Amino acid sequence: MRLPGPVLHSWLRTALVALALACVASPARLSAQAILNVERLQPTQAHGWHVGVAGSLDLSRGNDEHSKLSGGVATGYRWSRDWLRLFAGIDYRADGDGTLHNDRYAHLRYNHWWRTRLQSFHFLQIQRSRDGFQQDRVLVGTGLRTRLVNGARSTFDVGTGIMYEHERLDARRIVDEHPVTEDVVRMANLLVLNRRLSDDVRFLGVAYLQPRLDALGDVRTLTDLSLFIALTEAVELAVRFQWRHDSCPPAGRAPDDVGFTTGFAVKLR
Repeated sequence: MRLPGPVLHSWLRTALVALALACVASPARLSAQAILNVERLQPTQAHGWHVGVAGSLDLSRGNDEHSKLSGGVATGYRWSRDWLRLFAGIDYRADGDGTLHNDRYAHLRYNHWWRTRLQSFHFLQIQRSRDGFQQDRVLVGTGLRTRLVNGARSTFDVGTGIMYEHERLDARRIVDEHPVTEDVVRMANLLVLNRRLSDDVRFLGVAYLQPRLDALGDVRTLTDLSLFIALTEAVELAVRFQWRHDSCPPAGRAPDDVGFTTGFAVKLR
């Protein structure tokens, strides 16, 4: 089934406006110990301007009652050897007791290709949250990325870099000696596998490894596996498995978070 062009474009404009308003509405505190995977938010190929929208809905009833709505937008411009893009998103969760939480993020990234398979990357990221132990997270980083496999149906990239991380936790919830505020330098390592399984199905596997340089035992990782199934030329069903690990969480926080979500991704171009 393919949606009529005018109907699809009208829906996309409405979604983008709603998301933009949600991202800037009401003050919020800054964010969580969570690695943001921008790889799944951007197109695999782009030329000139591009815009994409992704969203998911999670409903639970019974012992754990909650409703969670997530949305994100990615936009940017791609030149022949340069790529500038902005990612922004928001998650709203309403618990059964009436408590409302929201998380939001903004990520600005610039890449320059020095050679066909070698590029540099630079980024600035800010996250905000009303949930969890965290209040602020700001990242500034730079690094290099190379493509080891560049096949017709598969690509495999490896990247490494360095980033400054500022993080501030909620002092009211810290019951051990974990620092409330940290300013540290971490490595920013990533692996990205993109595999076209068929004309309509694409697999994306992304892994991040971020050890602290002055304390290598303090490491944060993310494994993010996504399956994209094309429904129309512009709309994909997205199925995602995600595993986050923090080796040094504050007391009361588990070191591992595992999630499984489904949703839709819409490409304007």
